[in-house]
Amino acid sequence: MVTAARQFQAGIHEAIAAGLRLDPACCDIHATARQRQHFQEAARALIQIPASDAHPVGHLLTEAHWRQLIPADDQEEIVLAALSQATGIYFFPSREWVLTFCRFIQLLGIRRVLEAGAGRGYLAAALAPLLARLGVAFKAVDNGQGEFESGLCRHPVVEKLNALLAVQDFRPDLILYAWPPPGQSIGPLCRSLSVRYVLLIGEPNGGCTGNPADWQSFSCRSMDFLVHYGLGRSGRRRQEATLFFGAASPHFREKPV
Repeated sequence: MVTAARQFQAGIHEAIAAGLRLDPACCDIHATARQRQHFQEAARALIQIPASDAHPVGHLLTEAHWRQLIPADDQEEIVLAALSQATGIYFFPSREWVLTFCRFIQLLGIRRVLEAGAGRGYLAAALAPLLARLGVAFKAVDNGQGEFESGLCRHPVVEKLNALLAVQDFRPDLILYAWPPPGQSIGPLCRSLSVRYVLLIGEPNGGCTGNPADWQSFSCRSMDFLVHYGLGRSGRRRQEATLFFGAASPHFREKPV
């Protein structure tokens, strides 16, 4: 019996073979209503929230697929911003990104992971079963107050809850936060007594994600190997993975800015 994951991947291969691309002309300011509709349909066909019993990474595209679908030039940002708007998702992890992250968690000896700002659960749907297999407890939360709401379904693994309240109850030793809202500091998360690390995925030194002061206030380290995989809504070249040290880490430092 052909699984849903295999059907999805077969559909992606067929679409690429047929010359499908996420065409920048369908999402710029000069695009017609028909072109915009076509782009939205293609975007939502590519980015799907899986069923609870689906294969952990069956809904994720590979790096090879992303490189075939997204233009590798200055139009990359236009396409990804439109893809984000159409799907309500800010960070598009590839299969390789998720598997690399799980290996990283093992190396750090992490036992409890909280995903803050999990949105629709596109990433959480993969992490929940994969981390469970590794014996790592996982919780995904979102307060439902993102920049925009797509009106699309959310994976049931995502709980509607404030991240700080989740930290107090769940006591994670690592928090994953992909693309926090502009100006929002991760300081309260770093100061939480159980937290060893906060891994932030977003634009370097704040950009349009998070609070730029955090990079000056808290000890942190760039995780270059996690930038090679996965795409943010403003493109690969404007994305960085930063590991902040939390209060439970001996490397934790907070400097006044």
